[in-house]
Parts: sequence; C-alpha cells; structure tokens
Amino acid sequence: MNSSPDLLLNFPLRCRPLYKAKIWGGRGLERVLGKVLPPGELIGESWEVADVPAGCSSIADGPLAGLTLREVTQQFGEQLLPGSESAEFPLLVKFLDVQQMSSVQVHPTADVCSRLYPLERGKTETWIILDAAPDAAVLHGVQEGVTLEEIRGRITDGSIMQIMRRIGVAHGDVVHLPAGTLHALLPGVVLLEVQEPSDSTFRVHDHDRIDADGLPRELHVNQALESIHVRQTDAAIMAPVVESREWGTREVLVNINAYRVERLKLTGMTEWRYGDAPAVVVVTAGDALAVRWGGEEAVYHLGETFIMPPAVENAAIRSEGSSVEIIVAFPSE
Repeated sequence: MNSSPDLLLNFPLRCRPLYKAKIWGGRGLERVLGKVLPPGELIGESWEVADVPAGCSSIADGPLAGLTLREVTQQFGEQLLPGSESAEFPLLVKFLDVQQMSSVQVHPTADVCSRLYPLERGKTETWIILDAAPDAAVLHGVQEGVTLEEIRGRITDGSIMQIMRRIGVAHGDVVHLPAGTLHALLPGVVLLEVQEPSDSTFRVHDHDRIDADGLPRELHVNQALESIHVRQTDAAIMAPVVESREWGTREVLVNINAYRVERLKLTGMTEWRYGDAPAVVVVTAGDALAVRWGGEEAVYHLGETFIMPPAVENAAIRSEGSSVEIIVAFPSE
C-alpha cells in the first residue's frame, strides 16, 4: 500500500462508535460504560473499531475527522499497517450488552471459508467480561464425548443447549473462542470483544424468536455443521499472569496468530511501548486515560476507544485519577 505524502500519521485516532440494535440487547452500555445510546432502542453492540462490509468506523476528531477507517487505511497505507498488503484494518473491536440469551452459533475458520464459503471470512474472538450478573454464564463448546451426529440431532429437536458446556463468568474474566467453537451468551453480561475482522456467523438455534418483519430469524445449520469443532482443546477461561510494574500492572490476555490482547492497570505514568503495529486502546474501568505525544495531549474516558498508529513517537500514558484500566489489542506480526 502507498502512504499519503501530505500528513504524517503520528497522532491517536479517536473512533466514533457504531450502535447496533439487537433482539437480545438492552441499555447496559449506558449503565456500565456511560454510552449515550439512541433513545428507545435495545442496543446489543457498540462497534468501536470496525472495517467490514456490515459497518465501518469513522474518525471522531482531529485532522482526519469524518474520514472512515477504510479511507484512512487506504490513504495512509504503510504508516498505519506497516508491511501489510491489505487495505482493511485487521481487527474488529466491540462492546456487547446481552440482556436476553443470544443465539447458539459458530464462526467458521479461514480454512473452512476457503474450501466451502469463499464469500465468508474466518473469525476467532476473545471476550473480556466487564459486568456480570451474579449467575452469569456462557455456553462454550460441547461436552466431552458429544459427536457431530448428536449435535445434528440436538439442533433438529431444539435441545442443543443441553449438551453444551456451561461456564460461569464474572467481572474481569477472559473467555477465548477459537473459530469453530459452538457458543452462546446467557443474559446479564456486558463485555468487550476483540476479534478477527469478520461478521461471519452461522446460527443453529434462536429460541423461536421472530425478527422485525414477524419472521423466524434465519438459521445456517449445514454451514454450522461444517464449521463446528467437536473436541474442545482450549480452556474457556484464560488465566493470564499479572506482572507488576512501577506504574501499575500488565497482563497478556491472549497471544495468537491473529492478534494479541493485553490489560493494563495504570496508577502512574509510563512510556508507550507498542510501536511496531497499530494498537486499539479501550478504556474499560477507572478514571480517564491521558495520552501525551509530541507536546500534545488527549484524554479518553470510560468506554472510549482510539487507535494508536505505529508512527506515534515519544508517547506516554497515565491515569487522570488514582487508576485506570485499558485493553490494548493489536494484530500479531
């Protein structure tokens, strides 16, 4: 990709969220994150950073205000995505508010898509739980010994949830879902989702719900059966190690081929040390985050998201109060 010769991309890019009404959503993003939601709608998702056909982020302020993320990626090329041949931003980051049970679904792997569904893209995702009811849980994969034929039969008779693994979750938990994992979210959870840039979802059960036109929502049983990994080889809940620093703590939550996700809790100031790839930064708890670079400073509040391009130099981050928690996600090299 070519870079724009007119402007050096050496400043953070604050993103404007895209709100998605969902049949299972609610108003929890107001309560937990202070989001200003469209009135009268059940908002299930807030797409914080997106560059997919179903939605593209725009830049909220600064020299590039009003441009879409796709336009920024196309215009600035190597400055934003060094060494990449793609004109698409390589991560999709969003908040979810689940007030009714989500559908039971699976996301395909890249291999399945290349062989069977070339118009789809593979999708691995990671959930960071931000708020959870006392009995909150997720369904993650199927129980030991379940076969694909049994899954097919359970989908047919509507009992698929009976053979899935129920995993209790609480604030701070990290749930990883490799592509191919059959899953569902139970009510009472607000979370941050980091994923590959895909909206490919194959539903197998939707609790007999109907859409806005009074019709049952579409299921994708054959596609799902081609995509499901029956054997669960990964733990549902990750167990990151907390590393203490002078400025706070650092945890590596997930480190896979597609992306790396860290959680930082800052009680002081530290240098910004992620200079090789664009980083998506989300303020998830505590006070505001202050970012200083090149003699300038910006402040990001709870629920806000920005992209830090690799060209930002000599930057520092700190809490605007006693402490702030941020999630930092960036594509793996």
